[in-house]
Amino acid sequence: MFDPRDPYERLYWHYDSRRQLSVAEIIALGSVDAETAALVWLLIEHGASLTVAGPTDPQPGVGKTTTLNALLQFLPEGTSLAYMAGMYENFAFTHIPDINPATTYALCNEVSDHLPIYMWGRIARRFLTLPAQGYHIATSVHADTIKDVMHMYQKDLRLPGQDIRRLGLIVNIGLIGRRYPPRRRWFTTHFIQPTSDLQRPDAVEPIPLSLWNEFDDTFEHADASILADLATWIGMPSQDFNQALKLRIDCLQDVSRGSAIDVDEMYTAINDLRRRSKQP
Repeated sequence: MFDPRDPYERLYWHYDSRRQLSVAEIIALGSVDAETAALVWLLIEHGASLTVAGPTDPQPGVGKTTTLNALLQFLPEGTSLAYMAGMYENFAFTHIPDINPATTYALCNEVSDHLPIYMWGRIARRFLTLPAQGYHIATSVHADTIKDVMHMYQKDLRLPGQDIRRLGLIVNIGLIGRRYPPRRRWFTTHFIQPTSDLQRPDAVEPIPLSLWNEFDDTFEHADASILADLATWIGMPSQDFNQALKLRIDCLQDVSRGSAIDVDEMYTAINDLRRRSKQP
């Protein structure tokens, strides 16, 4: 059975990519901008679940695993990771006596029917409903657009709206152009509105946080009203939210200059920012 402590098994089970990148390096490559990554950082730091979606046409090296691992660096302090064993998963970790769902992220390499090491059907549904028990989840999927992600969750896996509204962030990435090496972009970043509409209780509304503009290769960002809603949803006063977001934008702009800092240095930068934020 899968042992996440073994680096060879982590690679075989598609939990690690052959070339790990930090978020700073991903920004330096132009895949995303500091503003988008900082907003994702802040939401993950406050317990948002995460789906990284890539093209349905299988393309090696599109970057789902690399992106997912880079974003896991933003997990809240004290977080525990529970690695899923694909179709072999029995969710025994949920029965550990002293486990704390609020500080546990369940990590699935991919939700798809491509390989037994991934999750699909009944097993995937149980995984995706873990947030109803207080857990957080992080995974990748094959889906070209946010609509495709929603179709997978709503139609293929038959998740009710109340469970989808707990799934937090969805980042759709892909390749652009025909040059080598391939260029990657975060096409869209959405946050699923966690509250329901009383008039449409089954409706699920993904809120756009960032959209890639292919005409000038820039990113369009959420306006102030959406940021205010995000602050409310994660339980932060708007002023504190905006200040925390700016700190993270400034940090990512600084560490992504030039060749950018690597994974280990990124951990140091994150911890330094958190330490400064706690100072009076």
